[in-house]
Amino acid sequence: MKKIPEIKIKAADIKALYQAGYDALAELREEAAAPVVKASFFNKEIIVVYGQEAAKKFYDSENFKRKGAMPEIVLKTLMGQGGVQTLDGAAHRHRKAVFMDLMTPERMEEYHQILDRKLSEALEKQHGHFELFNLSKNVFFEAICEWSGINLGSYSPQEIDELASCQISMISGAAASPVTHLKSRADRKKSELWAQQLIETARKHPVENKENVALYAFANATDLNGERLPLEIAAVDLLNIIRPTVALTVWAALMGHALFSRSDIYEALKEDFDELQDSFIQEMRRYYPFFPMIPAISLKEVEIDGYRIPKDSWVVLDLYGTDHDPRSVKEPFTFVVDRYKGRTKEISYEEEYEMLAQGGGDFRKMHRCAGEWITLHSLRVFSDQLVNKHHFIIPEQDWSIPMNRFPTYPNSRVLLYRD
Repeated sequence: MKKIPEIKIKAADIKALYQAGYDALAELREEAAAPVVKASFFNKEIIVVYGQEAAKKFYDSENFKRKGAMPEIVLKTLMGQGGVQTLDGAAHRHRKAVFMDLMTPERMEEYHQILDRKLSEALEKQHGHFELFNLSKNVFFEAICEWSGINLGSYSPQEIDELASCQISMISGAAASPVTHLKSRADRKKSELWAQQLIETARKHPVENKENVALYAFANATDLNGERLPLEIAAVDLLNIIRPTVALTVWAALMGHALFSRSDIYEALKEDFDELQDSFIQEMRRYYPFFPMIPAISLKEVEIDGYRIPKDSWVVLDLYGTDHDPRSVKEPFTFVVDRYKGRTKEISYEEEYEMLAQGGGDFRKMHRCAGEWITLHSLRVFSDQLVNKHHFIIPEQDWSIPMNRFPTYPNSRVLLYRD
């Protein structure tokens, strides 16, 4: 096996890499002229890998573990302490099953109907200019709360907006300025306290036949020993349903970019919506930047692309780079609306490594996002409403998508006008 080329990153290089954003790992590979590269800075070393073959080895629990891999700044903001993403082996499979048991076809159809109703009501209220980003944030929050068994009836619009905004803050604060990061931590604490109160109330007042409703499922979730999860951990995992769903606000804004910044995609969908809808959605998830990378620690020596990765190495899989890998994707930087026509179900329900926008591997056994099916239903609802059920005037706006914002979306947050 070949030795991994190493690039030493100086303090002066950090700003340029940050500005490169989602492209930073690709730039390291280009500098090293290799598909695997080691980057060392200060006293830290990371090994960067990408591609479908790398993903197959990366998601194999015999090769890599997640425990101890996630940087503290991400745990303190995005994921939370003790959540399902930090577990490995039997503990991970046991906890992941709580999430996957919620994703039945019946419950997904129920979510679809709730979101469709919420989005329709919100769009019907709009007159004049509005931002699709801000509207979507509250629609997703209200929809996932209703689906999860959380009653928002006693909350004011301001309280709902604040809680929804906290979910976005947790997502965007992991890799941001110190001020934004500290706000993200505060918003996570606020959200966790809210979720703890919900879990505590659900435990005090149990409701029969609610096993497949998120609030009650996490209130009663147990560890491998059959002990009920601590309140704090149960709250973190309840937020691991709510926060990622509200994160789909980013996808809604990116969908607005795809549909309204260029007319050809919109017209193609308008002409042949039933045939192209799911292909459009899958191409969106592949083409646009979403989650940039995922870390793990090697449990043994692993070979990837002919390079030797030593045991106990900190390794990151470049998700954005994998979805734009010319070795497996033809014209990776071109949006091809019919790229997945006829193969859409295979991509999300059978194929484990072709689409890595939300992770790869087996849903129940591996660290693939349990909410991928919620994502698909959400994007189906939004595409149907935006293309078929409403007409918008598209004002002049800044359609640019900064590659150094995580997650990213159009600067204008998709400005629309409705009579």
